[in-house]
Amino acid sequence: MAKATRSKSKSKSRSSGTSKGSKRPKAAPKKAKAAKAPAPAKAPAPAKAPAPAKAAVRTTGEKPARQRSRPSRRRTKVGFIGQGLMGAPMAARLLGAGFSLQVWNRTAEKTREAAEAGATVADTPASAAKGADVVILMVADDAALDSVLFGENGASRGLKRGAVVVNCSTTSPGIAFRAATALRSLSVRYLEAPVMRSVQAAREGKLQMLVGGSADDLAKARKVLEALGSNIHHVGDVGRAATLKLACNILVAGLVQAFAEYFVLARKAGIPFETMMEVLHAGPLDSQVLRDAEQTVVNPGGRPNFYLRHMLNDLNLAMELAQQFDLAVPLTATTRQLLAAARNLGLAEKDFGAVVELLAKWGAVSMRG
Repeated sequence: MAKATRSKSKSKSRSSGTSKGSKRPKAAPKKAKAAKAPAPAKAPAPAKAPAPAKAAVRTTGEKPARQRSRPSRRRTKVGFIGQGLMGAPMAARLLGAGFSLQVWNRTAEKTREAAEAGATVADTPASAAKGADVVILMVADDAALDSVLFGENGASRGLKRGAVVVNCSTTSPGIAFRAATALRSLSVRYLEAPVMRSVQAAREGKLQMLVGGSADDLAKARKVLEALGSNIHHVGDVGRAATLKLACNILVAGLVQAFAEYFVLARKAGIPFETMMEVLHAGPLDSQVLRDAEQTVVNPGGRPNFYLRHMLNDLNLAMELAQQFDLAVPLTATTRQLLAAARNLGLAEKDFGAVVELLAKWGAVSMRG
């Protein structure tokens, strides 16, 4: 009986503990809360932040870094006026670098190569410049520059505000000042960037570029210029680069004239051409200029690197500039006369290294043999 009483009192105390502790029901809601938040409602959270999807986007976006830069280059529209000896390979470089390109040339046939590579062919300089961020000019001389910029249907009629015109031709400092001033009134920027080195360097994007103009304008056009040249020298304000390029061409033309005299003297004395070139290449006089001049002997019918008529034009400009400064340039004067004689004898469309051929004729020396 005692046992029964004890067990009764135990079960009583259990049940009284439960009822007495109606504080415990407060704990029950806590449990219910935990159960209540079993998150089927929040289950969509993973869908909200699908980490795998983000990772996938990163992976595709990270492909080659090049693919990210291509579209930005595509957005830079370039106009290119002049598709001659240097202009055509320069345009090809810009297309290869991913720029959107529209080209114009006085002789439409010369735009065929660019068109086949994906350029838009414009029917006027104004159309080539229309909507372009950067417009490159590669023309023969001051008169051609004035015509394509300011003539009827000239580029100035199609240029948008803020565009940068980059003149890569060799022209006078005088026309650089006039062009820069006229374009400024249209809210267009102007850089001169005459180029050095050969046609092959233009194909490879390894031109040397002398830039005159403001540093801010150069910064705006730099991406385009970097596709064309491996050496870009900012030499000061507008006019400086044109002056320095003319001074460089004085040196180049003088070297080629000296090579012509070296050639005819050694040939007249019976020294084989191979021997004289072996000595030249191995010694301190070796240079790319002289190697190019050598090609006029080795490959007389080959495509010119620089037309003789263009070099004559550059020396004329250099002598005008020297006259303004009242400077004596006797070697330049002699070289200029030699080039003028070669042009008058029908060598204008040959490489300017044809002065070698001219001196050989005057000295009754055969070019080879």
